[in-house]
Amino acid sequence: MTETSADALHHPKVVAATEENLRRAARIVLAGGVIVAPSDTNLALTLDAWNEAAIERAFAIKRRPATSPLTLFLRNSGDWERYTRVPAADRATVQALAAAFWPGPFNLVLPRSDAVPDFLVRGGSTVALGVLSNPTLQRLLDFIGRPVAMTSANLSGRADGVLVDLKLASEQIGDAVDLILEGGHQGTTASSTIVKVQDGRATILREGDVRPGTIRAALTGVSVATDF
Repeated sequence: MTETSADALHHPKVVAATEENLRRAARIVLAGGVIVAPSDTNLALTLDAWNEAAIERAFAIKRRPATSPLTLFLRNSGDWERYTRVPAADRATVQALAAAFWPGPFNLVLPRSDAVPDFLVRGGSTVALGVLSNPTLQRLLDFIGRPVAMTSANLSGRADGVLVDLKLASEQIGDAVDLILEGGHQGTTASSTIVKVQDGRATILREGDVRPGTIRAALTGVSVATDF
């Protein structure tokens, strides 16, 4: 039975982002569980990026084929170097974008290093990275002690163009996750901007709050294309 709006907002798995509950959420993630946590955009399924069973479960929760790579969310802007192999010619571009738009609703797609598991990126040669400003998520990452994989907390194809909030997440996937962590107003857009840096150029794969003109202004002398 579909929950009413009041029921969704009082789902039994919804907990406040207290210190105790953040520690509890971190333990669940490190044990291979799947929770819902706030971000700078949608509420998101949040899980251990190095746990293949948790990743497969997240796809099952969303009812989506397990073919798309997940994004790796870092605690600090400078952590991108550990998880990538960016050629010297592109490093200044990556550094400029990270300095300008992290933390925030902005993801970078970069050549991955061996520190990124194959199953996270579905065997691909690149990894999408993000650094979020949401204080609840940042504190959760402090307790987890490493990056997490995240994907919007909704059924596949059932939240296109809308922000996944507490009501929608609770109604669509609340019964399938281990915990739903509140975190106040989680975002202003349904999508992060995604930019791929490769071969001396930046390509905008998806436009969100960070607009192409703003990206071009941050990258003096670098070619910026769009692919959406």
